[in-house]
Amino acid sequence: MLTLRCLFLLTFFTSLAAAADAVWPRLPERDGVVEIPAQEWPARPGPRTVQVRVCYPGGTRTSVGERTGIMLTLHNWGGSDCAGTADPRTLARELNVVALCVNYLQSGPKDSIEGPEPYDFGWLQGLDALRALWLVFHELDTGGKPFARGRIFATGGSGGGNVTLMANKLAPRTFACVVDMCGMKKLSDALAYNLPAAGGLNGRWSRDPASPNYLSPGAQEIRFVGHPAHLAEMRRLGTTTRIVSVHGVEDHTCLEDGREMVANMQRAGLDIVPVWVTKEMVDGRIFTSAGHSLGNRTLIPQHVAGKWLRADSAEALVRAGKTDFERRDEVRYATGDGVFVISYAAGFPVGRFEAAAAVPNYPDHFDLLRVLDGGNSGGAGVIAKSPEQWAARRRHIVAALERVMGPLPNPARRVALDVKVLEEVKLEGGLVRRKLSYQSDATDRVAAYLFLPEAATKSKLPAILCLHQTTRAGKAESAGIVANPKQYALHLAERGYVTLAPDYPSFGESKYDFDPKHGYASGSMKAVWDNVRAVDFLETLPEVDAGRIGVIGHSLGGHNAMFTAVFEPRLRVIVSSCGFTTFRKDDLPSWTGKVYMPRIKTEFGTDVAQMPFDFTEVVAAFAPRAFLACAAEQDADFDASGVRDVLAAARGVYELHGAAGKLEAYYPKAPHSFPDDARKVAYEFLDRHLRAGGK
Repeated sequence: MLTLRCLFLLTFFTSLAAAADAVWPRLPERDGVVEIPAQEWPARPGPRTVQVRVCYPGGTRTSVGERTGIMLTLHNWGGSDCAGTADPRTLARELNVVALCVNYLQSGPKDSIEGPEPYDFGWLQGLDALRALWLVFHELDTGGKPFARGRIFATGGSGGGNVTLMANKLAPRTFACVVDMCGMKKLSDALAYNLPAAGGLNGRWSRDPASPNYLSPGAQEIRFVGHPAHLAEMRRLGTTTRIVSVHGVEDHTCLEDGREMVANMQRAGLDIVPVWVTKEMVDGRIFTSAGHSLGNRTLIPQHVAGKWLRADSAEALVRAGKTDFERRDEVRYATGDGVFVISYAAGFPVGRFEAAAAVPNYPDHFDLLRVLDGGNSGGAGVIAKSPEQWAARRRHIVAALERVMGPLPNPARRVALDVKVLEEVKLEGGLVRRKLSYQSDATDRVAAYLFLPEAATKSKLPAILCLHQTTRAGKAESAGIVANPKQYALHLAERGYVTLAPDYPSFGESKYDFDPKHGYASGSMKAVWDNVRAVDFLETLPEVDAGRIGVIGHSLGGHNAMFTAVFEPRLRVIVSSCGFTTFRKDDLPSWTGKVYMPRIKTEFGTDVAQMPFDFTEVVAAFAPRAFLACAAEQDADFDASGVRDVLAAARGVYELHGAAGKLEAYYPKAPHSFPDDARKVAYEFLDRHLRAGGK
């Protein structure tokens, strides 16, 4: 059975062919309803139409004038027509717009709530809304009727807020202003898989790739309106939309996702205006609640954005330049597994998905400057002569790690950190140690120790993520709760760093059970994601300079630090003690347990020759960031000569990046350990690269 992902290209070409024969209606002469052709829904193949209610400023088409704009008003999840959104007749009359209610895909409870198919969550729904908008724009334009083509707006509540934001994402150069009223911001795991945090909302998606309801990583990413990379692409395309996002501070459905979206849009430089509705703002007329319902959704858009929406306002917004409809080009959003494309070749939008090219298999993991063509493992490829050329090889390395570890959770899977401080202890020298936990994903919390030096009260400090070795004590070891030489979280805090020591999955206080239902194919990738969220947490601390974050670990913590750094570019400095060697000189079966990477056995036969990556590539992927390997000469677990082999191979990539001096090694004459001399070298290395001028 074909999955939804596999059907995207088929439906795209079908839609293109159908577009030529599609019968588009004429606009009604009076307020009324029309049916427009819509893009095929893979879950129910075949022709599909969408009902659109059209309301004019004066009730008739003749009332449209040169200052008349167009505005979508979109219903909620489970609703139809104009349920849960602003009344189109009021909008048309008071804002001087042609107002449109769209019965987009899965309108009504039968399909959106009760049906067996997964809830679309904005992709085809956004395209449906844009097609309705295009109909009005096209009819007025080709009919020679003067109208305000720069006054294009949208609003919607709850699910309609989601579709409003998605429509703006899919047509980033079309709207002057959109007003989101408590809309869902992303198809989170909770919403997709009916987890408790969704509050009863069930998207009916599946984690099973064999299921027709399978939610691929890319399908989840495109539905994230706050996706950082997609926001950057919108900015590159020149979006100027003013996005007004209204949320009640007691909204338990999507407030935290709203805060995340606003923060991401602010970082991306988009024009975002957040409105956080508090109890004090509840007046019984406009706002009746600080929760998800908000209040009168007809009055709210005018209350929060009327000065930008009203045609007669001195601050009326009028977008300059051509709309996406007029440009006749494409909008493209890259995801982890391909690219989602919105084509405006026909004027109205047609969406499709282009799967990423197969990643080539590199037979020699020491030949690091060679870059093969995507999907071509047999060709000679090219030798990279610049960091830009080598970037493709780095992408292949990341993909190879994901073949073994499973995919890194995409940005849509982030949940609110919900940090809980469990204990605070004041230590000598003004040092504060906090025991805390943070929410890593939809089903798991991570416990950690945070150290704050006294100097953190005076200025922002560099921070270091401190990852423990294989020990039942978990984070307590690196935090110095358990006396030992490897208490580097405590040592580095005493040295003036903010440090964070989390538990590895199933160690310390972690109860993680490695069940695939959590969405991870390996313990290694679960640990990587926990550490990525740890960096998220460090960035939130006012005591931390987010541009100076490093990572250190010994043994298990050593390769945990390395794997994390491949996926997390915010880690500027990496230190690994006795954490690796080349797989050629290692005990590969020891990597196959559930705590590490089971696929090494199940998919690659515990065969070094079949492995898609080696530590040569892991280290090369750090360039040009600073990396120190401490490799004990008498280490019986990780052969020191193999470490030398790895660093020798990776050095060429560092030289290519002009960063040869940032790749260092130290070989203590000791067994598998992190002795005093090695720790001294490691701490001084961190000082050199995380402190201006060193210590």
